[in-house]
Amino acid sequence: MKKRYLILVGLLAAAVLAAGCGKEKEKPVQTAEVTATPTPKADSGLVDMQKTEDENAKIKNVIGTKTATSGSLVLINNMGDEISSIYIRPNVPEEEAYDEDEEDSWGNELVQGKFTLKNGDKALYYYEKNQKDEDGNTVTSFDIRISFTDEEKNECFFRDLPLSSIKQITLCMDGSGEDGIPYVKYLTTTGTKPVSTLKDVKERLGIDGEDSEEDEETEDETTPTPEPTETPEVTDTPEEPTDTPEPTLAPEDSEDPEDSEPDPGAEEASKYIGQSLDNLIGAMGSPASSDYEEDPGTGKTGYHHYDTFTVSTTVDENGNEIVAAIW
Repeated sequence: MKKRYLILVGLLAAAVLAAGCGKEKEKPVQTAEVTATPTPKADSGLVDMQKTEDENAKIKNVIGTKTATSGSLVLINNMGDEISSIYIRPNVPEEEAYDEDEEDSWGNELVQGKFTLKNGDKALYYYEKNQKDEDGNTVTSFDIRISFTDEEKNECFFRDLPLSSIKQITLCMDGSGEDGIPYVKYLTTTGTKPVSTLKDVKERLGIDGEDSEEDEETEDETTPTPEPTETPEVTDTPEEPTDTPEPTLAPEDSEDPEDSEPDPGAEEASKYIGQSLDNLIGAMGSPASSDYEEDPGTGKTGYHHYDTFTVSTTVDENGNEIVAAIW
Protein backbone atom coordinates (compact mmCIF):
# COMPACT_ATOMS: atom_id res chain seq x y z
CA MET A 1 0.00 0.00 0.00
CA LYS A 2 2.75 2.38 0.90
CA LYS A 3 4.53 1.74 -2.40
CA ARG A 4 1.33 2.30 -4.40
CA TYR A 5 0.72 5.55 -2.58
CA LEU A 6 4.20 6.82 -3.37
CA ILE A 7 3.79 5.85 -7.02
CA LEU A 8 0.49 7.75 -7.27
CA VAL A 9 2.04 10.79 -5.63
CA GLY A 10 4.92 10.67 -8.13
CA LEU A 11 2.55 10.47 -11.10
CA LEU A 12 0.51 13.45 -9.89
CA ALA A 13 3.66 15.54 -9.43
CA ALA A 14 4.83 14.67 -12.94
CA ALA A 15 1.44 15.65 -14.33
CA VAL A 16 1.61 19.01 -12.56
CA LEU A 17 5.13 19.66 -13.88
CA ALA A 18 4.06 18.72 -17.38
CA ALA A 19 1.13 21.11 -17.24
CA GLY A 20 3.38 23.96 -16.02
CA CYS A 21 5.86 23.54 -18.88
CA GLY A 22 3.11 23.59 -21.38
CA LYS A 23 2.08 27.02 -20.20
CA GLU A 24 5.63 28.35 -20.22
CA LYS A 25 6.10 27.23 -23.83
CA GLU A 26 3.06 29.24 -24.95
CA LYS A 27 4.52 32.57 -23.73
CA PRO A 28 7.29 33.02 -26.34
CA VAL A 29 4.85 32.63 -29.21
CA GLN A 30 4.58 36.07 -30.92
CA THR A 31 2.16 37.17 -33.53
CA ALA A 32 3.53 38.97 -36.59
CA GLU A 33 2.90 42.71 -36.57
CA VAL A 34 0.68 43.88 -39.38
CA THR A 35 2.26 46.87 -41.18
CA ALA A 36 -0.37 49.28 -42.47
CA THR A 37 -0.15 49.82 -46.20
CA PRO A 38 0.44 53.56 -46.79
CA THR A 39 -2.45 55.29 -48.43
CA PRO A 40 -1.42 56.86 -51.75
CA LYS A 41 -1.42 60.65 -51.68
CA ALA A 42 -4.23 62.22 -53.60
CA ASP A 43 -3.27 63.95 -56.80
CA SER A 44 -2.86 67.67 -56.03
CA GLY A 45 -4.68 68.60 -59.22
CA LEU A 46 -7.70 66.59 -58.17
CA VAL A 47 -7.58 68.16 -54.72
CA ASP A 48 -7.54 71.63 -56.21
CA MET A 49 -10.40 70.70 -58.52
CA GLN A 50 -12.42 69.40 -55.58
CA LYS A 51 -11.74 72.58 -53.63
CA THR A 52 -12.83 74.66 -56.60
CA GLU A 53 -16.01 72.62 -56.99
CA ASP A 54 -16.74 73.00 -53.28
CA GLU A 55 -16.26 76.76 -53.50
CA ASN A 56 -18.39 77.00 -56.65
CA ALA A 57 -21.18 75.08 -54.91
CA LYS A 58 -21.53 78.01 -52.50
CA ILE A 59 -22.29 80.49 -55.32
CA LYS A 60 -26.01 81.26 -55.33
CA ASN A 61 -26.16 83.11 -58.67
CA VAL A 62 -26.24 80.43 -61.39
CA ILE A 63 -26.73 80.85 -65.14
CA GLY A 64 -26.93 78.08 -67.71
CA THR A 65 -27.69 74.41 -67.05
CA LYS A 66 -25.31 71.81 -65.64
CA THR A 67 -25.12 68.67 -67.77
CA ALA A 68 -22.79 65.68 -68.15
CA THR A 69 -20.98 67.50 -70.99
CA SER A 70 -21.03 71.04 -69.64
CA GLY A 71 -18.10 73.15 -68.54
CA SER A 72 -18.26 75.84 -65.89
CA LEU A 73 -16.56 79.06 -64.91
CA VAL A 74 -17.03 81.82 -62.37
CA LEU A 75 -17.99 85.34 -63.48
CA ILE A 76 -17.05 88.19 -61.12
CA ASN A 77 -18.48 91.70 -61.45
CA ASN A 78 -15.81 94.37 -60.94
CA MET A 79 -17.39 96.99 -63.19
CA GLY A 80 -18.38 99.31 -60.35
CA ASP A 81 -22.11 99.03 -61.18
CA GLU A 82 -24.86 96.44 -60.78
CA ILE A 83 -25.28 94.09 -63.75
CA SER A 84 -28.80 93.06 -64.74
CA SER A 85 -28.31 91.18 -68.03
CA ILE A 86 -25.65 88.87 -69.47
CA TYR A 87 -25.37 87.50 -73.02
CA ILE A 88 -22.71 85.03 -74.16
CA ARG A 89 -22.26 83.84 -77.75
CA PRO A 90 -19.60 82.30 -80.02
CA ASN A 91 -17.21 85.00 -81.17
CA VAL A 92 -18.31 87.10 -84.15
CA PRO A 93 -15.44 88.65 -86.18
CA GLU A 94 -15.15 92.35 -85.44
CA GLU A 95 -15.81 93.36 -89.03
CA GLU A 96 -19.20 91.62 -88.75
CA ALA A 97 -19.96 92.58 -85.14
CA TYR A 98 -21.94 95.68 -86.01
CA ASP A 99 -24.21 94.25 -88.69
CA GLU A 100 -27.91 94.99 -88.48
CA ASP A 101 -28.66 91.45 -87.28
CA GLU A 102 -26.13 91.59 -84.44
CA GLU A 103 -28.92 91.81 -81.85
CA ASP A 104 -30.31 88.44 -82.97
CA SER A 105 -26.87 86.81 -82.96
CA TRP A 106 -26.60 87.17 -79.17
CA GLY A 107 -29.35 84.64 -78.53
CA ASN A 108 -31.19 84.46 -75.22
CA GLU A 109 -30.34 86.63 -72.24
CA LEU A 110 -28.99 84.32 -69.50
CA VAL A 111 -29.94 85.94 -66.16
CA GLN A 112 -33.67 86.16 -67.04
CA GLY A 113 -34.42 88.31 -64.01
CA LYS A 114 -33.37 85.63 -61.48
CA PHE A 115 -30.86 87.96 -59.82
CA THR A 116 -28.74 91.07 -60.30
CA LEU A 117 -24.99 90.90 -60.01
CA LYS A 118 -23.84 93.63 -57.66
CA ASN A 119 -20.30 94.96 -57.79
CA GLY A 120 -18.06 92.29 -56.26
CA ASP A 121 -20.66 89.51 -56.64
CA LYS A 122 -20.03 86.18 -58.41
CA ALA A 123 -22.10 84.05 -60.78
CA LEU A 124 -21.50 80.43 -61.79
CA TYR A 125 -21.93 79.89 -65.53
CA TYR A 126 -22.53 76.47 -67.09
CA TYR A 127 -21.97 76.13 -70.85
CA GLU A 128 -21.72 73.35 -73.39
CA LYS A 129 -18.07 72.59 -74.15
CA ASN A 130 -18.56 71.15 -77.60
CA GLN A 131 -20.49 73.91 -79.36
CA LYS A 132 -20.06 73.85 -83.13
CA ASP A 133 -20.02 76.71 -85.60
CA GLU A 134 -21.75 76.73 -88.98
CA ASP A 135 -18.82 74.85 -90.51
CA GLY A 136 -18.93 72.11 -87.88
CA ASN A 137 -15.80 73.27 -86.06
CA THR A 138 -15.64 73.38 -82.25
CA VAL A 139 -16.10 76.92 -80.95
CA THR A 140 -13.08 78.07 -78.93
CA SER A 141 -13.73 81.81 -78.66
CA PHE A 142 -16.72 83.65 -77.17
CA ASP A 143 -18.08 87.18 -76.74
CA ILE A 144 -19.78 88.55 -73.60
CA ARG A 145 -22.26 91.42 -73.48
CA ILE A 146 -23.65 92.95 -70.29
CA SER A 147 -26.13 95.67 -69.39
CA PHE A 148 -26.63 97.46 -66.12
CA THR A 149 -29.52 98.01 -63.75
CA ASP A 150 -28.99 101.72 -64.37
CA GLU A 151 -30.40 101.93 -67.89
CA GLU A 152 -28.61 105.23 -68.55
CA LYS A 153 -25.29 103.41 -68.57
CA ASN A 154 -24.08 102.00 -71.87
CA GLU A 155 -23.83 98.27 -72.45
CA CYS A 156 -20.33 96.77 -72.41
CA PHE A 157 -18.81 94.14 -74.68
CA PHE A 158 -15.92 91.73 -74.15
CA ARG A 159 -14.75 89.92 -77.27
CA ASP A 160 -12.73 86.87 -78.33
CA LEU A 161 -12.42 85.09 -74.95
CA PRO A 162 -11.26 81.43 -74.68
CA LEU A 163 -13.93 80.38 -72.17
CA SER A 164 -13.19 76.66 -72.47
CA SER A 165 -9.73 77.21 -70.91
CA ILE A 166 -10.91 79.70 -68.26
CA LYS A 167 -11.99 78.85 -64.71
CA GLN A 168 -12.58 82.40 -63.44
CA ILE A 169 -13.18 85.64 -65.31
CA THR A 170 -13.45 89.13 -63.80
CA LEU A 171 -15.27 91.84 -65.74
CA CYS A 172 -13.38 95.13 -65.22
CA MET A 173 -13.55 98.81 -66.23
CA ASP A 174 -10.48 100.97 -66.79
CA GLY A 175 -11.56 104.54 -66.06
CA SER A 176 -15.14 105.66 -65.64
CA GLY A 177 -18.06 107.15 -67.52
CA GLU A 178 -17.93 107.43 -71.29
CA ASP A 179 -14.12 107.28 -71.20
CA GLY A 180 -14.11 103.91 -69.41
CA ILE A 181 -12.63 100.91 -71.24
CA PRO A 182 -14.20 97.50 -70.47
CA TYR A 183 -11.78 94.58 -70.27
CA VAL A 184 -11.37 91.29 -68.39
CA LYS A 185 -8.85 89.54 -66.17
CA TYR A 186 -9.08 85.76 -66.19
CA LEU A 187 -7.48 82.67 -64.67
CA THR A 188 -6.95 79.67 -66.92
CA THR A 189 -7.59 76.13 -65.74
CA THR A 190 -3.83 75.52 -65.60
CA GLY A 191 -2.44 78.96 -64.73
CA THR A 192 -1.89 80.72 -61.41
CA LYS A 193 -1.56 84.34 -62.55
CA PRO A 194 -4.44 86.37 -64.03
CA VAL A 195 -4.33 87.35 -67.69
CA SER A 196 -5.47 90.90 -68.56
CA THR A 197 -6.96 91.89 -71.92
CA LEU A 198 -6.62 95.66 -71.32
CA LYS A 199 -3.61 96.09 -73.61
CA ASP A 200 -5.28 94.16 -76.43
CA VAL A 201 -8.49 96.16 -76.05
CA LYS A 202 -6.60 99.47 -76.21
CA GLU A 203 -4.75 98.32 -79.32
CA ARG A 204 -8.03 97.29 -80.94
CA LEU A 205 -9.53 100.69 -80.12
CA GLY A 206 -6.45 102.42 -81.53
CA ILE A 207 -5.41 104.00 -78.23
CA ASP A 208 -1.93 102.48 -78.05
CA GLY A 209 -1.71 102.44 -81.83
CA GLU A 210 -1.99 106.25 -81.99
CA ASP A 211 0.97 106.63 -79.64
CA SER A 212 3.05 104.22 -81.71
CA GLU A 213 2.27 106.09 -84.93
CA GLU A 214 3.23 109.39 -83.32
CA ASP A 215 6.54 107.92 -82.21
CA GLU A 216 7.24 106.69 -85.74
CA GLU A 217 6.32 110.06 -87.21
CA THR A 218 8.59 111.81 -84.73
CA GLU A 219 11.55 109.67 -85.76
CA ASP A 220 10.94 110.45 -89.43
CA GLU A 221 10.39 114.12 -88.81
CA THR A 222 13.52 114.61 -86.73
CA THR A 223 15.69 113.45 -89.67
CA PRO A 224 17.41 116.63 -90.93
CA THR A 225 15.59 117.96 -93.96
CA PRO A 226 15.71 121.39 -95.56
CA GLU A 227 11.95 121.76 -95.55
CA PRO A 228 11.43 123.28 -92.08
CA THR A 229 14.07 126.00 -92.60
CA GLU A 230 13.28 126.86 -96.21
CA THR A 231 9.57 127.41 -95.72
CA PRO A 232 8.66 130.65 -97.53
CA GLU A 233 5.59 131.13 -95.35
CA VAL A 234 7.82 132.18 -92.47
CA THR A 235 8.80 135.35 -94.38
CA ASP A 236 5.14 136.46 -94.62
CA THR A 237 5.28 137.70 -91.03
CA PRO A 238 7.58 140.74 -90.58
CA GLU A 239 8.67 139.51 -87.15
CA GLU A 240 9.92 136.15 -88.52
CA PRO A 241 13.56 135.67 -89.60
CA THR A 242 14.00 135.42 -93.36
CA ASP A 243 17.49 134.14 -94.18
CA THR A 244 18.68 132.14 -91.18
CA PRO A 245 18.09 128.38 -90.74
CA GLU A 246 17.08 128.92 -87.13
CA PRO A 247 14.96 132.00 -86.34
CA THR A 248 16.19 134.53 -83.84
CA LEU A 249 14.05 134.43 -80.74
CA ALA A 250 12.48 137.73 -79.75
CA PRO A 251 9.69 138.62 -77.32
CA GLU A 252 6.38 139.84 -78.69
CA ASP A 253 6.43 143.08 -76.71
CA SER A 254 9.86 144.28 -77.84
CA GLU A 255 9.10 147.84 -76.83
CA ASP A 256 9.31 146.93 -73.16
CA PRO A 257 12.99 146.99 -71.99
CA GLU A 258 12.27 144.42 -69.31
CA ASP A 259 11.28 141.92 -72.01
CA SER A 260 14.53 142.19 -73.94
CA GLU A 261 15.82 138.84 -72.61
CA PRO A 262 14.77 135.67 -74.50
CA ASP A 263 11.58 134.09 -73.18
CA PRO A 264 12.19 130.70 -71.49
CA GLY A 265 9.00 129.31 -73.02
CA ALA A 266 10.09 130.31 -76.50
CA GLU A 267 13.53 128.80 -75.92
CA GLU A 268 11.95 125.51 -74.90
CA ALA A 269 9.54 125.60 -77.86
CA SER A 270 12.40 126.21 -80.28
CA LYS A 271 13.68 122.71 -79.50
CA TYR A 272 10.72 121.34 -81.46
CA ILE A 273 11.54 123.12 -84.75
CA GLY A 274 11.41 120.48 -87.46
CA GLN A 275 9.19 118.19 -85.36
CA SER A 276 5.45 117.56 -85.31
CA LEU A 277 3.25 120.24 -83.75
CA ASP A 278 1.67 117.46 -81.65
CA ASN A 279 5.05 116.88 -79.98
CA LEU A 280 5.33 120.56 -79.06
CA ILE A 281 1.76 120.66 -77.72
CA GLY A 282 2.44 117.53 -75.70
CA ALA A 283 5.35 119.29 -73.99
CA MET A 284 4.13 122.94 -73.84
CA GLY A 285 0.37 122.56 -73.74
CA SER A 286 -2.24 123.88 -76.17
CA PRO A 287 -1.95 127.42 -77.61
CA ALA A 288 -4.33 130.16 -76.57
CA SER A 289 -5.48 130.55 -80.19
CA SER A 290 -4.62 129.36 -83.69
CA ASP A 291 -5.24 130.50 -87.25
CA TYR A 292 -4.21 129.35 -90.72
CA GLU A 293 -3.42 130.96 -94.07
CA GLU A 294 -3.75 129.32 -97.46
CA ASP A 295 -1.38 130.28 -100.28
CA PRO A 296 -1.79 128.59 -103.71
CA GLY A 297 1.93 128.79 -104.29
CA THR A 298 3.37 127.86 -100.91
CA GLY A 299 0.63 125.82 -99.30
CA LYS A 300 -0.93 126.11 -95.86
CA THR A 301 0.70 127.91 -92.91
CA GLY A 302 -0.45 127.74 -89.29
CA TYR A 303 0.05 130.32 -86.54
CA HIS A 304 -0.37 129.16 -82.94
CA HIS A 305 -0.32 131.91 -80.31
CA TYR A 306 0.93 131.23 -76.79
CA ASP A 307 1.04 133.87 -74.03
CA THR A 308 4.65 134.92 -74.67
CA PHE A 309 5.48 133.50 -78.10
CA THR A 310 4.03 132.38 -81.42
CA VAL A 311 4.65 129.15 -83.32
CA SER A 312 4.45 129.01 -87.10
CA THR A 313 3.96 125.69 -88.89
CA THR A 314 3.76 124.20 -92.35
CA VAL A 315 1.05 121.73 -93.30
CA ASP A 316 1.73 119.20 -96.08
CA GLU A 317 -0.84 117.55 -98.35
CA ASN A 318 -1.22 114.65 -95.92
CA GLY A 319 -2.14 116.95 -93.04
CA ASN A 320 1.22 116.62 -91.23
CA GLU A 321 1.90 119.88 -89.39
CA ILE A 322 5.57 120.68 -88.76
CA VAL A 323 6.98 123.41 -86.47
CA ALA A 324 8.84 125.90 -88.69
CA ALA A 325 9.66 128.89 -86.47
CA ILE A 326 9.21 130.39 -83.01
CA TRP A 327 9.09 134.12 -82.21
